[in-house]
Amino acid sequence: MIASLLSHWFTRPDVLPAPPRPAPPAAPWPARARPEPGVEVTIDRGPDEVVIRVAGEAGFRQAGQLLNGLFVPDAQSPAAVTLDLSGLRFISCLAMGVLVSYRRGVVRRGGQVRLRPDLQPQVRDVLHKAGLLKLFGESRAA
Repeated sequence: MIASLLSHWFTRPDVLPAPPRPAPPAAPWPARARPEPGVEVTIDRGPDEVVIRVAGEAGFRQAGQLLNGLFVPDAQSPAAVTLDLSGLRFISCLAMGVLVSYRRGVVRRGGQVRLRPDLQPQVRDVLHKAGLLKLFGESRAA
């Protein structure tokens, strides 16, 4: 008898528990405010020297791009290289290591690498503190 009384409560549609609600959709990842900065390397081969222009931001995430830009066949065996870093807004220690490795390779093949003197102040300061201005030397402004 008690079972028949209780069954009435559990079988009535108005007293049945509501089915579980689906979970709300997950919040989307926040959109990036701006694209990831990059570094651009261009190589101009002249009769007497190669000018390598590096522009943008050479952070640790862009060191691979810098490495790929410097170690292409056009930039591998010149007698004289001028690095134009005037368009570089930022340089990380990893990117400085890439520049030093590139210089070492050119010097081992009998070449020389110089920096153009018109560097941005923050890049000049970092290169000076790291001792790289003396290592590279500066070329004439062109």
